[in-house]
This record gives sequence, structure tokens and C-alpha cells, in this order.
Amino acid sequence: MQHDFQFSAPLAFADIERLTSALCTLPGVRGIDLEPGGREMHVEFDEDATSTQDITAALLGAGYGEARKEKSGGCCGGCCGG
Repeated sequence: MQHDFQFSAPLAFADIERLTSALCTLPGVRGIDLEPGGREMHVEFDEDATSTQDITAALLGAGYGEARKEKSGGCCGGCCGG
């Protein structure tokens, strides 16, 4: 399974290191895609081993409470104000 998360501010190298460290401790996380300066994170995981709730809890524990899962269809409304 895979999910995309969005952040309210661009990610710095330190943010990426902190997020990667927090999520790599979760069982079943297979991949994390982040870019410096980006506001999105793509996570691939085994849904039998972890869940989006577990990932969100790890993000909260790392200090990223503003991260949110993208809406269905992948639209956050940011480009068109919708």
C-alpha cells in the first residue's frame, strides 16, 4: 500500500533525516520518498504490518503534527484554491 502526506512548510535536510528515522522504525515500511524543499512525502508500506494511523503517530512523535494524508484523488486544493 502507499500513501502521500503533505506538510505546511517546505522540508529541509534536517526534516528529511528526522522523518526518515522516525518512519524506518515502523515494521512494514518499504520506502519513503522525500525531497529537500518539497512539501510532500510518499510512503510505501505493508498494510499487514503497519497502517496510516501508525505512520501518522510516528510523524506526530517526530514533531510533524501538521502532516496530513492527501485527499482522495491526490488533490490538496493548493494549485487551484479548491
